[in-house]
Amino acid sequence: MLISALLFTMQSVTPGVYTPEPIGLQTPPLRAEQPQRPEPGSIEQALADRFNACLDLAIDDPIGGIISANEWLGEGGAYHAYHCLGFAHSRQQQWLQAANAFEKAARGAQQAGDMVRSANLWAQGGNAALANGNPLQAISFFDSALAATTLPKDKRGELHLDRARALVVHGWLEDAATEFTKVHELVPEDPLGWLLSATLARRQGNLERALADITVAATLAPQDADIALEAGNIAVKSGDYAAARKNWQQAVAIKKNSQAANTAREYLLRLDALEAEATTP
Repeated sequence: MLISALLFTMQSVTPGVYTPEPIGLQTPPLRAEQPQRPEPGSIEQALADRFNACLDLAIDDPIGGIISANEWLGEGGAYHAYHCLGFAHSRQQQWLQAANAFEKAARGAQQAGDMVRSANLWAQGGNAALANGNPLQAISFFDSALAATTLPKDKRGELHLDRARALVVHGWLEDAATEFTKVHELVPEDPLGWLLSATLARRQGNLERALADITVAATLAPQDADIALEAGNIAVKSGDYAAARKNWQQAVAIKKNSQAANTAREYLLRLDALEAEATTP
């Protein structure tokens, strides 16, 4: 009975990686970059300065950033002001408001022909929607971002990764597995993509793919506690308790105070109980 309970627990485990976290929203979004440096005193320079000042305020004082962005909207700040407003709301973890603001900013940038910024804003809006628990809206936003033909290969890969996360949250696991194939083609050196696809494969019972993917992840990032944790999850699901113990111990050693390490400690205690039961006459 204990074996079944342990395996059931490990099968349902996701080591924090499928939580709808707003990846990228806690760092400042792209600044008001121009193809050429604006002329001092020009309208373009004034716009860039206003935008960057709004972002700086939102970093230090998110509420002040929200007020400033709304004031700028009243003055005709258009999509640049909505961009700052979305970022300020994200700093407050007000994900619904952030998603709405980013959507308005993305549409405004798109109408203005600012396609690079538009794609970035759709991506940020998608992550905000995902954090707000709305994976279908997130998928729609990521699709809008991917429609841009100006995206470099690595940015497109990151978007497919975000889209895969949203598909998993919504429960479309087969579609997510297909999406991870695109991620690996575009950004094969991103360990997070391999970690997430390994976790998904384990949840689907495809242990062969799970082991292959987590091996790539561990090769790319041998000192990542989340990867070591998931390697242990896959090992215990495969019945290899020695490998599970080794990987969970590694997760603890890599980053002792991390969430991954704390989870690994809990699993090690259960594994000890399992092995003790197995050796009891």
